[in-house]
Amino acid sequence: MEILARRLTIITLLLAVFAISLAAAVESDARRHAKAGPMTITACAGSHFCNARL
Repeated sequence: MEILARRLTIITLLLAVFAISLAAAVESDARRHAKAGPMTITACAGSHFCNARL
């Protein structure tokens, strides 16, 4: 049981690090999108163009 608890703890910590880094990336992209000009495509702005091409 101790090994299982250790594995679950490690997995939980890895998921937390992933979630924090993902949130930081999204916030950074949103800030970049807010500063960008009208013709600049970022991850926030590009998704509707991709859907239009499909």
